[in-house]
Amino acid sequence: MNLYQMSHFLEEIHDAKKNGGDIHEIIERYHRLYKYVYIYNDLCAKEILTGGGKDLSLVTNLANAALRLTGSDCISNPTLENPVVSGGYVYKDIEEDILISRRRLDEKDEPVVDRIGLEIQHVGYDAYNNRLLFYVARHVGNMLKKGDFYDKMQNVHIISFQMFDYLPWKVSKRYVHNVRLLDDEYHTFSNQQTLTIVEVNKFLTHADTDYAQDDSRLAQWLRAIDALNNNDDFSTFVNDRHFQCLQKYAEVSTFAPELFVKAGEHMKDDVEVAAYIARKEGREEERAKYEVEKEEMAAKFEARIRELEALLAQKG
Repeated sequence: MNLYQMSHFLEEIHDAKKNGGDIHEIIERYHRLYKYVYIYNDLCAKEILTGGGKDLSLVTNLANAALRLTGSDCISNPTLENPVVSGGYVYKDIEEDILISRRRLDEKDEPVVDRIGLEIQHVGYDAYNNRLLFYVARHVGNMLKKGDFYDKMQNVHIISFQMFDYLPWKVSKRYVHNVRLLDDEYHTFSNQQTLTIVEVNKFLTHADTDYAQDDSRLAQWLRAIDALNNNDDFSTFVNDRHFQCLQKYAEVSTFAPELFVKAGEHMKDDVEVAAYIARKEGREEERAKYEVEKEEMAAKFEARIRELEALLAQKG
């Protein structure tokens, strides 16, 4: 499914749950139509990339691709820090969609911990950068216990898969950007906290032209996900074991109905973000709608007041 098909699917699931409808019938119908879920849905992505919390090979491979890690630098055998627990699904706006960690030895053979968060975002707005900074700050603020010295600080790397442009095409032809602390001469102040921004939409828009020769692992991932989201030919990827698992885990039939119900409930987040953007941009149609609703509400109050006045007059 693409984003819009998935939205309609979740709306049907949400309405069926609320009205006592047949959720299983809806799931079976959409499975016949589309076979695969929209992989960039937050909860579906977590279920797929972590193998339901039991197989971290996909999220590990994707994180290595996004961070451009190769050889001995690659993440291996990480721990899932925000797993699916107690038969439910963790869904919090104050943490990334997926959070993994790894322990390793640095170049001085000192033990260090890397915390790697993966976040998927569809709607760009002026506060989104602050959201990423908040994720980093939250990790940093929780790292040290009382009495710990600053050398106990862990590394934090947030990877943001964005369906909107971080920089417009005319400004930057790159679709992957690494953000870190630099001084005014562009010397690195610290590598302990970084943001990696992946512009998914920019890549897909230019995948067959400017990025046609890009055969990086991240480009392969973005193409494979897009093929499943659009039910396109997947034969290019079937000999890759990670993409075989991706295809298997993305099938609609592999998901518990409860996940789709939960995803439907959280569609309100997108609505709230859209409302925020509308308020910030001052869209005329949104303001007009607000004025109409305000007038309707005022009319209802006035009518109710008249009813009460008439009732009091009768009793008097």
